[in-house]
Amino acid sequence: MTVTFFLHGEPDLARLEGLDPDRDPGEFRTGERAWVVQTYLRLRAAGHPVALASAWPREGILVFSSKQRGVLRPLVRTADLVVLVACREDVGEAEIADFEVAQNGASVDRDTSFFLPLWPQPGLVPRDPDRVGRIRTAAFKGFATNLHPAFASPEWANALAVRGIEWIADAAAYSGPQRAAEATGWASYRDIDLVVAVRPPDKKLHARKPATKLYNAWLAGVPAILGPEQAYRELRRSDLDYLEVRNVPETLAAVDRLIREPALYAAMVENGKRRAEEFTIEAIRKRWVDLLYRAIPAMSANPRISFWRGKPVGLKVAARRAARALGRR
Repeated sequence: MTVTFFLHGEPDLARLEGLDPDRDPGEFRTGERAWVVQTYLRLRAAGHPVALASAWPREGILVFSSKQRGVLRPLVRTADLVVLVACREDVGEAEIADFEVAQNGASVDRDTSFFLPLWPQPGLVPRDPDRVGRIRTAAFKGFATNLHPAFASPEWANALAVRGIEWIADAAAYSGPQRAAEATGWASYRDIDLVVAVRPPDKKLHARKPATKLYNAWLAGVPAILGPEQAYRELRRSDLDYLEVRNVPETLAAVDRLIREPALYAAMVENGKRRAEEFTIEAIRKRWVDLLYRAIPAMSANPRISFWRGKPVGLKVAARRAARALGRR
């Protein structure tokens, strides 16, 4: 079954097809690029039969971003035998999809949705293993809106400076769907000794967000101090995975603990190396292959599997086939 990655209205598919996530990490900062384009490129690089398109295919599996669900809704009636797979981003469910890929376990709420981790930071450069001794730098890497305002204040940076630590806020402005790369240092952890990422408070624990900052830290060999989030807690097995904090005072207490306890710092690094094995490019690619070439084709052929809104999976496919046969597309 052909798998097509779909970008509605994309004017320059040829340029996107020429990208390499690890060579061009700045091109994959936003959801549509990170989910749709990067998955296409990662699968293509491993030799799997995939296509990138801005025109609706006549059959096969079509993968799209849930943020495009509005503009795609009118096209569904012409989908014929296409099986729709939405990558659910922060905007919630894509009701037009037959199947969904969710970026954390809390969003897996039916038998046709699946948790697949978002790809780790493209081109990630781990911390220099020769950086030993005291903590000299702490960094946030992400969009500025995802950082609690208290951590953007001079008081926070000064509190770290008193401890001999430089604060590096690698925070980019979010300006909507990405159309051009913006230079950031998100890929390099070479000179980073500590990751700090605390969002503004949320009663629902940011339940739509992925755990990317956590497993990026594991892959980079850098301990993480993180805010309370659903996705982080889902992955947490012990205190060595990350230190959870809610505000600046708690964060400073966690920093002081790591300064006082170098053995804890080292243990978190070693633990992160083991946990990172689940989130490598190859591990996530294998999960995509299993989903797109095994699970979804098998479920699409099984009329007993529930579809969206309780419809049997066979009913939707059968309806399209019947409409096509009768010429009522």
